[in-house]
Amino acid sequence: MKLRAGLVLVGAAHVGGSATLRARSAPFEAVAGLTSLSHDHSRQETVQRPDKYFHEATFDAHYDGRFAEKGLPLAARAYHLRLLVKSYVETMDRIGVRTWIMHGCLLGWFWNGRIMPWDHDVDFMVEERGMRELGGWWNMTVHPFTGKDLGLLEKPPEDDKEGAVAGMDREALLAAEAAKMNSNVLKDTVMEQGKKYLLEVNPHYANTSTRDRYNVIDARWIDTSTGLYIDITAVHNVPTTPSSPETPSEEDGADDDDDGEEDDATPDTQLYTKDQHAYSYTQLFPLRSTSFEDMAVKIPYDYISLLIEEYGDEALTHTRYRPHDAATGYEFSAARKEWVVTPDSSHEHENGGWRGRARKGSSASGRKGGRRKEKTVDDILEGREGEWEEEG
Repeated sequence: MKLRAGLVLVGAAHVGGSATLRARSAPFEAVAGLTSLSHDHSRQETVQRPDKYFHEATFDAHYDGRFAEKGLPLAARAYHLRLLVKSYVETMDRIGVRTWIMHGCLLGWFWNGRIMPWDHDVDFMVEERGMRELGGWWNMTVHPFTGKDLGLLEKPPEDDKEGAVAGMDREALLAAEAAKMNSNVLKDTVMEQGKKYLLEVNPHYANTSTRDRYNVIDARWIDTSTGLYIDITAVHNVPTTPSSPETPSEEDGADDDDDGEEDDATPDTQLYTKDQHAYSYTQLFPLRSTSFEDMAVKIPYDYISLLIEEYGDEALTHTRYRPHDAATGYEFSAARKEWVVTPDSSHEHENGGWRGRARKGSSASGRKGGRRKEKTVDDILEGREGEWEEEG
């Protein structure tokens, strides 16, 4: 592994599996040198959720209140989310931890390789051994990026002005011009100040039980200038039983391989995350190489079945959507290959509200639209802590 120049540590960096679990994220005082705020804007949940580690902002659960006191406008949020993805992907590649996109950003990739314009956050997944690497060596490390590191000095592609004008009305053109001006202002700020990202690992990552329901997020990659973050979740092997086939190791069949061949020997192997999402081994592996927001990333092998199980068939076909918390809707423009704002509210929930309709714990057998099976994972894991240690 290679350390990034300028890498610094905040507090105790080592949090191994035997570490004492802490109920709170790093206190505000510990990040005083990273934040521009004078006081913490995190939710105080000590009484209601005493074992919860990460505490989101009081004004919006998609921000870290230690680094933000208010949310960003939509355009600025999208801009910083893209930089967040670039910095995270490059850092994980540098330190040798394999990671891939999941959930809402996987759906965004499916449509046009972009973050959905209404999304507030980004989700990535890592393997169990990757999370141990992050928790054992990289917890509370700060990763600085200059504008050049983030690719802001690269020449942007030439605009297709004639095509844009032909397909856009006056209001759309004005909005596009305003967005371009805002983008230039944001770019100048990042070029001048750079960026710092904090990798914080939840010490509860060592507890793989799905009953740890307040700590389903194992780590976060946090933008210290905006409070936006990436949720990082570890995927675990379901422990085997004497009567079940042996769960393959992470090395067996999990290497990047785009030849399209599945491992017929392990079609029913189950994987899970602490929030009770369940997968078959061949749904996730071998990972596919692709691009997302113009960056090289990995995605699950059987992304279609994953998206259908989580969001339903309509999420892959309906071209209109109105977020529940927005006053306007969106329509997918095939010509422009992007979601564009439309003031027409007649299509509210036209697509059945597919965003956020996650089918957690759905069967990994390929059954579409299945409802969650209660205790799908808990029944298997109950009382088997010793076996988890052996299978790590």
